[in-house]
Amino acid sequence: MKIVTTLFLLILFPFFGFSQIGGEDEVYLNGDLIEAQFNGGGLENFSDYLTKNFDYSKVSKPGKLEATFTIDVEGNVTKIRITQVLDTESALEFVRVLKLCPKWEPAKRGGKPISIEIKYPLIFKEKIKSSANNEFTEKPISGPDSESDLQLYDIASVETKPDYIGGLQKFYQFIAENYRVPDIQGINGKVIVSFIVEKDGSLTDIKVIKDIGYGAGKEAVRVLEICPKWAPGRQNGKPIRCIYSLPISIRSR
Repeated sequence: MKIVTTLFLLILFPFFGFSQIGGEDEVYLNGDLIEAQFNGGGLENFSDYLTKNFDYSKVSKPGKLEATFTIDVEGNVTKIRITQVLDTESALEFVRVLKLCPKWEPAKRGGKPISIEIKYPLIFKEKIKSSANNEFTEKPISGPDSESDLQLYDIASVETKPDYIGGLQKFYQFIAENYRVPDIQGINGKVIVSFIVEKDGSLTDIKVIKDIGYGAGKEAVRVLEICPKWAPGRQNGKPIRCIYSLPISIRSR
């Protein structure tokens, strides 16, 4: 191994991300949903709260820390669970900050408050500082640059998640406006589809994971096939392929 004479200082810095797994990340046909709000804004305000209150000295190594929590009908953060542990101290620190979290404006469906569950990962990466030029450069932990172009990432583990141009609410609106509900009286249920957001933002490999019949799943595939391109996910600043799942709730009037 070649010995390098310059001194390197290891520090850690976070990337924030979220995946709301009950409530917002679901399209409701013949219904409406208003996402939860934090400090008068969206989840970006919650990320700011974490940045200001999380004690990063508790993190001893790079990697991923993940928690799920519920925002109840009164806006309280409850049912906190660490679903992926990086180390004990950082996990306890994440729980501490979540317990101190101010109230949210709860999500609403049909004008009524509802509880939702959020999955929120913190991904800590390395930076190195060279005594030669006193500058920090990023040292990725996600793998070498020679990774195959076909590598597929889970949306919860990437630095920048793929996003529909205009935001997810616009995407849900696109689905609701273009989806033709089967003309079956009393149809009620949930269709779940998965797809890949490619490096160029196109949607491929669209699959029906759960169907309720009557052509409901086939119609979901049709709508996704005509969907405009997304902004792709990114890892280490480079576009990547991400798998995404979408529940569509169909309810008769």
